[in-house]
Amino acid sequence: MSIPLGLNGATVPCARAEEAIRAARDAGFTAFEPRVPLLVSAEAAGRTPQVLESLSRGLAWLPLNAVEGVFTSPRSELGPRAREIFALAARFRVPQAILVPGAGSSPSDALAELRWLGAAALHHGVEPLYELIGFPTFAFPSLDQAYDLARAARFPLVLDTFHLALSRTRPDEIARLPSSAIGLVHLSDAITAGKGLEELRDEDRVLPGEGGLPLVDILTAIHRTGYRGPVSVEVFHPKYGEQDPYAVARDAHRRAREVLAQAGWQL
Repeated sequence: MSIPLGLNGATVPCARAEEAIRAARDAGFTAFEPRVPLLVSAEAAGRTPQVLESLSRGLAWLPLNAVEGVFTSPRSELGPRAREIFALAARFRVPQAILVPGAGSSPSDALAELRWLGAAALHHGVEPLYELIGFPTFAFPSLDQAYDLARAARFPLVLDTFHLALSRTRPDEIARLPSSAIGLVHLSDAITAGKGLEELRDEDRVLPGEGGLPLVDILTAIHRTGYRGPVSVEVFHPKYGEQDPYAVARDAHRRAREVLAQAGWQL
């Protein structure tokens, strides 16, 4: 069975929602991962869910990305923002939303926060996912920590090749995960020349094959778990904002397929 291969809206940062969806569809992607500002802008411009669905022509929605600052913002700030994002996902019939941690928190407090957010998401008919962020200043930056927390909250994990590399997660650690623990894989490379992993930032993230991360090893390990769910190309290097989104989407699709095939994925 072929995996759903998606394009994250961040990869074509200057494209409006309609243009980003068309670029993904025309490049051969089978799914699209929207970001909150993209849908907010689309709604403000009067683009209804029906309009975007008609443009997608069968592209599946990947989770809405994202509720950020979890564990950092007080509930008085995070609560209204999270509820707005879950409601936005529901209006556009996006079935899932990603929770992204901020700074540190104790495991017990973090679990309480995730359960509270999970209840708010389910109120809108939206399933939450929890993303591992490997930056050392963020909460639970190792795979073991993120997996234990997500399992306790009963949330699927979002695994990101960049953050797995940044956290120095070994392939054998990834391969030991149950496939059911993974809900989405973010795929990106990163420019590593002249930099240590601890120096990498989101703006270093580039398309597969344009950087120096061990993508084949990471993707092979994820494949060994038995996971066959969606993979979404998510990069943040500013150069893509200066390029034609249709050309970026085509290059992203080609490069993603090449590296996934090298790692043994059926496409």
